Amino acid sequence: MPNAPAAKRVPLSAGKGYGHRPIPSNVIEPGLMRLLAAGMFVFYVAAILFLSRVSNPLRHRQELRADESPPSAIQALWAATFLLPNLYPLAVAIVPAWTYGTAASFSFPFDTIVQLAGGALWLVGGALIAWSQRPLGRFMMIQIAVAKDHELVTAGPYARIRHPMYAGVQFMVVGLALLFLSDVLLAFAVLAVVLANYRAGKEERLLASERGFGDAYRAYMARTGRFLPRLRT
Repeated sequence: MPNAPAAKRVPLSAGKGYGHRPIPSNVIEPGLMRLLAAGMFVFYVAAILFLSRVSNPLRHRQELRADESPPSAIQALWAATFLLPNLYPLAVAIVPAWTYGTAASFSFPFDTIVQLAGGALWLVGGALIAWSQRPLGRFMMIQIAVAKDHELVTAGPYARIRHPMYAGVQFMVVGLALLFLSDVLLAFAVLAVVLANYRAGKEERLLASERGFGDAYRAYMARTGRFLPRLRT
Protein backbone atom coordinates (compact mmCIF):
# COMPACT_ATOMS: atom_id res chain seq x y z
CA MET A 1 0.00 0.00 0.00
CA PRO A 2 1.59 3.31 -1.04
CA ASN A 3 2.35 5.81 1.65
CA ALA A 4 -0.05 8.74 1.93
CA PRO A 5 1.45 12.03 0.80
CA ALA A 6 2.85 14.09 3.66
CA ALA A 7 0.76 17.05 4.71
CA LYS A 8 2.08 20.30 3.29
CA ARG A 9 3.27 22.74 5.93
CA VAL A 10 1.82 26.21 5.56
CA PRO A 11 4.04 28.90 7.10
CA LEU A 12 2.49 31.39 9.48
CA SER A 13 3.18 34.15 6.99
CA ALA A 14 1.29 32.51 4.13
CA GLY A 15 -1.73 34.29 2.70
CA LYS A 16 -2.45 37.98 2.28
CA GLY A 17 0.81 38.42 0.43
CA TYR A 18 3.15 37.92 3.40
CA GLY A 19 5.65 35.77 1.53
CA HIS A 20 7.03 32.38 2.48
CA ARG A 21 9.14 33.05 5.56
CA PRO A 22 7.39 31.93 8.77
CA ILE A 23 6.82 34.85 11.13
CA PRO A 24 7.62 33.95 14.76
CA SER A 25 4.64 33.68 17.06
CA ASN A 26 6.15 36.13 19.57
CA VAL A 27 5.92 39.17 17.27
CA ILE A 28 2.98 41.42 16.52
CA GLU A 29 0.63 39.60 14.15
CA PRO A 30 1.15 40.68 10.49
CA GLY A 31 -2.45 41.76 9.85
CA LEU A 32 -2.46 43.92 12.98
CA MET A 33 0.95 45.36 12.08
CA ARG A 34 -0.34 46.25 8.63
CA LEU A 35 -3.21 48.26 10.16
CA LEU A 36 -0.87 49.86 12.68
CA ALA A 37 1.57 50.86 9.93
CA ALA A 38 -1.20 52.48 7.88
CA GLY A 39 -2.37 54.45 10.92
CA MET A 40 1.19 55.57 11.68
CA PHE A 41 1.69 56.85 8.16
CA VAL A 42 -1.58 58.79 8.19
CA PHE A 43 -0.65 60.30 11.57
CA TYR A 44 2.84 61.19 10.32
CA VAL A 45 1.56 62.95 7.21
CA ALA A 46 -1.09 64.85 9.19
CA ALA A 47 1.54 65.96 11.73
CA ILE A 48 3.94 67.12 8.99
CA LEU A 49 1.21 69.14 7.28
CA PHE A 50 0.14 70.74 10.55
CA LEU A 51 3.67 71.60 11.67
CA SER A 52 4.56 73.00 8.24
CA ARG A 53 1.67 75.46 8.60
CA VAL A 54 2.64 76.43 12.13
CA SER A 55 6.39 76.74 11.60
CA ASN A 56 7.80 76.66 8.09
CA PRO A 57 11.50 77.62 7.97
CA LEU A 58 11.25 78.32 4.24
CA ARG A 59 9.03 81.33 4.97
CA HIS A 60 11.84 83.08 6.84
CA ARG A 61 14.78 84.25 4.75
CA GLN A 62 17.60 84.55 7.26
CA GLU A 63 20.53 86.90 6.83
CA LEU A 64 23.45 84.95 8.26
CA ARG A 65 26.51 86.19 10.11
CA ALA A 66 28.17 82.75 10.23
CA ASP A 67 27.60 79.49 8.36
CA GLU A 68 29.32 76.17 9.06
CA SER A 69 26.90 73.93 7.16
CA PRO A 70 28.13 70.51 5.98
CA PRO A 71 28.42 69.82 2.24
CA SER A 72 25.10 69.67 0.42
CA ALA A 73 25.39 65.89 -0.01
CA ILE A 74 25.55 65.41 3.77
CA GLN A 75 22.67 67.85 4.24
CA ALA A 76 20.59 65.79 1.81
CA LEU A 77 21.63 62.57 3.56
CA TRP A 78 20.49 63.98 6.91
CA ALA A 79 17.08 64.87 5.48
CA ALA A 80 16.78 61.43 3.88
CA THR A 81 17.74 59.74 7.15
CA PHE A 82 14.61 61.20 8.72
CA LEU A 83 12.19 61.17 5.80
CA LEU A 84 12.82 57.74 4.25
CA PRO A 85 12.41 55.65 7.43
CA ASN A 86 9.12 57.41 8.14
CA LEU A 87 7.87 56.21 4.75
CA TYR A 88 8.52 52.62 5.82
CA PRO A 89 5.11 52.21 7.52
CA LEU A 90 3.49 52.98 4.17
CA ALA A 91 5.56 50.21 2.58
CA VAL A 92 4.48 47.79 5.32
CA ALA A 93 0.84 48.70 4.74
CA ILE A 94 1.09 48.25 0.95
CA VAL A 95 3.68 45.50 0.39
CA PRO A 96 4.12 43.65 3.70
CA ALA A 97 5.68 40.65 1.95
CA TRP A 98 8.77 42.77 1.29
CA THR A 99 8.90 44.72 4.54
CA TYR A 100 7.75 42.74 7.59
CA GLY A 101 8.98 39.35 8.76
CA THR A 102 11.41 39.02 5.87
CA ALA A 103 14.93 37.62 5.78
CA ALA A 104 16.17 41.18 6.49
CA SER A 105 14.81 41.12 10.05
CA PHE A 106 16.39 40.80 13.48
CA SER A 107 14.94 39.30 16.62
CA PHE A 108 14.99 39.53 20.43
CA PRO A 109 13.90 37.03 23.09
CA PHE A 110 10.87 39.21 23.84
CA ASP A 111 10.06 40.63 20.41
CA THR A 112 6.58 41.95 21.20
CA ILE A 113 7.84 43.96 24.18
CA VAL A 114 10.67 45.37 22.07
CA GLN A 115 8.20 46.26 19.32
CA LEU A 116 5.87 48.05 21.73
CA ALA A 117 8.84 49.93 23.20
CA GLY A 118 9.87 50.92 19.65
CA GLY A 119 6.40 52.28 18.91
CA ALA A 120 6.46 54.30 22.13
CA LEU A 121 9.93 55.65 21.30
CA TRP A 122 8.67 56.73 17.85
CA LEU A 123 5.82 58.67 19.48
CA VAL A 124 8.15 60.28 22.03
CA GLY A 125 10.52 61.36 19.26
CA GLY A 126 7.71 62.89 17.23
CA ALA A 127 6.36 64.74 20.26
CA LEU A 128 9.84 66.06 21.08
CA ILE A 129 10.30 67.40 17.54
CA ALA A 130 6.88 69.08 17.63
CA TRP A 131 7.61 70.59 21.05
CA SER A 132 10.99 71.88 19.87
CA GLN A 133 9.62 73.75 16.89
CA ARG A 134 7.56 76.26 18.85
CA PRO A 135 10.35 77.92 20.92
CA LEU A 136 12.82 77.71 18.02
CA GLY A 137 10.41 79.51 15.68
CA ARG A 138 12.03 81.38 12.82
CA PHE A 139 15.49 80.23 13.84
CA MET A 140 14.72 76.67 12.73
CA MET A 141 16.87 75.90 9.68
CA ILE A 142 18.62 72.93 8.13
CA GLN A 143 21.83 74.96 7.86
CA ILE A 144 24.28 75.00 10.74
CA ALA A 145 24.43 78.76 10.89
CA VAL A 146 23.90 81.87 13.00
CA ALA A 147 21.50 84.56 11.83
CA LYS A 148 22.41 88.22 12.25
CA ASP A 149 19.66 88.69 14.84
CA HIS A 150 19.99 85.18 16.29
CA GLU A 151 18.95 84.65 19.90
CA LEU A 152 19.99 81.80 22.17
CA VAL A 153 16.84 79.73 22.69
CA THR A 154 16.60 78.19 26.17
CA ALA A 155 12.82 77.73 26.49
CA GLY A 156 10.80 74.54 26.28
CA PRO A 157 12.91 71.39 25.83
CA TYR A 158 15.96 73.61 25.19
CA ALA A 159 16.02 74.38 28.92
CA ARG A 160 17.41 70.88 29.54
CA ILE A 161 18.57 69.59 26.13
CA ARG A 162 20.73 71.42 23.57
CA HIS A 163 19.53 69.46 20.54
CA PRO A 164 16.00 68.16 21.18
CA MET A 165 15.18 68.00 17.46
CA TYR A 166 18.21 65.83 16.75
CA ALA A 167 17.23 63.68 19.73
CA GLY A 168 13.70 63.39 18.35
CA VAL A 169 14.96 62.25 14.95
CA GLN A 170 17.09 59.55 16.58
CA PHE A 171 14.23 58.38 18.78
CA MET A 172 11.87 58.12 15.82
CA VAL A 173 14.24 56.21 13.54
CA VAL A 174 15.44 53.85 16.30
CA GLY A 175 11.81 53.36 17.32
CA LEU A 176 10.82 52.38 13.80
CA ALA A 177 13.68 49.87 13.58
CA LEU A 178 12.56 48.23 16.84
CA LEU A 179 8.88 48.26 15.95
CA PHE A 180 9.32 46.60 12.55
CA LEU A 181 12.43 44.57 13.54
CA SER A 182 13.98 45.64 10.24
CA ASP A 183 17.66 45.43 9.36
CA VAL A 184 17.12 48.18 6.78
CA LEU A 185 15.72 50.53 9.41
CA LEU A 186 18.46 49.50 11.83
CA ALA A 187 21.03 50.74 9.29
CA PHE A 188 19.14 54.04 9.07
CA ALA A 189 19.10 54.22 12.88
CA VAL A 190 22.89 53.88 13.05
CA LEU A 191 23.21 56.55 10.36
CA ALA A 192 20.84 58.86 12.27
CA VAL A 193 22.94 58.55 15.44
CA VAL A 194 26.20 59.21 13.56
CA LEU A 195 24.86 62.21 11.64
CA ALA A 196 23.09 63.70 14.67
CA ASN A 197 26.32 63.63 16.67
CA TYR A 198 28.25 65.05 13.72
CA ARG A 199 25.81 67.94 13.29
CA ALA A 200 25.55 68.58 17.02
CA GLY A 201 29.31 68.80 17.34
CA LYS A 202 29.63 71.29 14.46
CA GLU A 203 26.76 73.35 15.81
CA GLU A 204 28.19 73.50 19.32
CA ARG A 205 31.62 74.58 18.09
CA LEU A 206 30.04 77.38 16.06
CA LEU A 207 27.68 78.60 18.78
CA ALA A 208 30.41 78.48 21.45
CA SER A 209 32.74 80.57 19.26
CA GLU A 210 32.83 84.36 19.08
CA ARG A 211 30.81 84.13 15.86
CA GLY A 212 28.04 82.53 17.88
CA PHE A 213 27.26 83.27 21.52
CA GLY A 214 30.68 82.68 23.08
CA ASP A 215 30.68 82.45 26.88
CA ALA A 216 26.88 82.44 27.07
CA TYR A 217 26.68 79.25 25.02
CA ARG A 218 29.53 77.60 26.91
CA ALA A 219 27.65 78.27 30.16
CA TYR A 220 24.50 76.86 28.53
CA MET A 221 26.42 73.71 27.54
CA ALA A 222 27.61 73.27 31.13
CA ARG A 223 24.04 72.99 32.46
CA THR A 224 22.39 71.00 29.64
CA GLY A 225 22.79 67.63 27.98
CA ARG A 226 23.33 67.11 24.27
CA PHE A 227 20.38 64.77 23.57
CA LEU A 228 19.17 63.88 27.07
CA PRO A 229 18.84 66.07 30.18
CA ARG A 230 22.05 66.33 32.19
CA LEU A 231 21.85 64.54 35.52
CA ARG A 232 21.76 67.03 38.35
CA THR A 233 24.56 66.68 40.88
